[in-house]
Amino acid sequence: MCRGADRLFSSEGRIVSSFFFRNLKRSYPTVSTGSGVWVRDTAGNTYLDASSGAIVANLGHGVEEINQAICAQLSQIAFAHTSQFVSQAGLDLAARIGALAPPVFRRGARVYFTSGGSESVETALKMARAYFVELGQDSRATVISRRSSYHGSTAGALAATGHPARRKPYLPLLKEQPHISPAYSYRCRCGAAGSCESAACTLALADELEQAILAAGPERVMAFIAEPIVGAALGAAVPGPLYWPRVREICTRYGVLLIADEVMTGLGRTGANFGVDLWGVEPDIIALGKGLAAGYLPLGAVLAAGHVVAAFESNSGVFEHGFTYSGHPAACAAGLAATTILTREGLVQKVSAQEREFFARLNELRRFDVVGDVRGRGFMAGIELVKDRDTKEPHPAAMRISQLVARESAARGLLIYPGSGSIDGHNGDHVMIAPPFTITDAEMDELFLRLGQTLEIVTASVLSRA
Repeated sequence: MCRGADRLFSSEGRIVSSFFFRNLKRSYPTVSTGSGVWVRDTAGNTYLDASSGAIVANLGHGVEEINQAICAQLSQIAFAHTSQFVSQAGLDLAARIGALAPPVFRRGARVYFTSGGSESVETALKMARAYFVELGQDSRATVISRRSSYHGSTAGALAATGHPARRKPYLPLLKEQPHISPAYSYRCRCGAAGSCESAACTLALADELEQAILAAGPERVMAFIAEPIVGAALGAAVPGPLYWPRVREICTRYGVLLIADEVMTGLGRTGANFGVDLWGVEPDIIALGKGLAAGYLPLGAVLAAGHVVAAFESNSGVFEHGFTYSGHPAACAAGLAATTILTREGLVQKVSAQEREFFARLNELRRFDVVGDVRGRGFMAGIELVKDRDTKEPHPAAMRISQLVARESAARGLLIYPGSGSIDGHNGDHVMIAPPFTITDAEMDELFLRLGQTLEIVTASVLSRA
């Protein structure tokens, strides 16, 4: 057992620490224990984790089977570098992921392990570039993505990201890449009164990809990357039913690799094994993270379809890329245990079966004036917060209403996931509700009780300022 240093406080009551907090002007509680959907801090406060952390702890906290799998691996060997060894846990997990993936990944595909989602996206982008180098198409180096997107914090992933506020401090370091419109039906460019999923609008959005490819030059474009359902940047924005099939068609037509960023949507979160399964679409490369090891250890993965792998196998055989902790045996053991539970307990099917009731209860929250839209799939929901529901006018960005809702929620023992900048990178607020798949009916009741109380107080507070 390791014993940490006691916390020290200044005269103003703030923590004095060497820890580089995400926000150095905020104080944070110190986490203590977790069990199921519940998290406790060292002050004795208990929270219902309604966002699975950052939509990571899909199986809840304190699952002994996963802990034991990690310990068993550690008792054998903790670390082995993939330039020298592969672990049995890594081999088994790669096979498991391939079996869960869309059919195109079940023959000749391979899995490249990372330590998380940003690394996975970075790897997927470099893999796409290396694929074309292997084929002798060296001119292909452009990746197209969407505005109002988030793909990770590393340089390549951030260059593909289309969220202005997240990119702004680092623009001098980033390669400029083309971005097209997001599939954001609540703020549809058709100007529809409600959320628009019309066929014409959906196809027009997808067709922007073809226009961007032609503008850049098809011989220069290597990949299009997007989340099947946009997560943190747009708060669970779901495209119309024709969007993804058209995108797949366009990528195939121009020989562009389709990269599905399934870091948030993968492995059950949307009520399907992968988000793209909802539309029957098969990408060329899939990036995974977050729920792969359910938060028990840092783990991500990149799935390369057989034709992508074949380009390497038929040429140099080498993907010039690597991380120290790729294929970490203990992390792979955690992932193997997590996916074992996921499949054995039928949790993907459970999420799908409970989706209708989950969103019925979310839609009841429209009774609060601050709620403009409710959207998502499975156990991945976004609530967009607005000043005026008729005009969809957002609250002033300086108000940071999503953070206000998250703070009020935490004060009531409920953890949710706030986001901002959904409209243009600065304006527009939402919160995400994404509980562990293992949540019980009684715990779901408690979630909506606390969430309703939070929105009631926030609505009253906002109205009092008007």
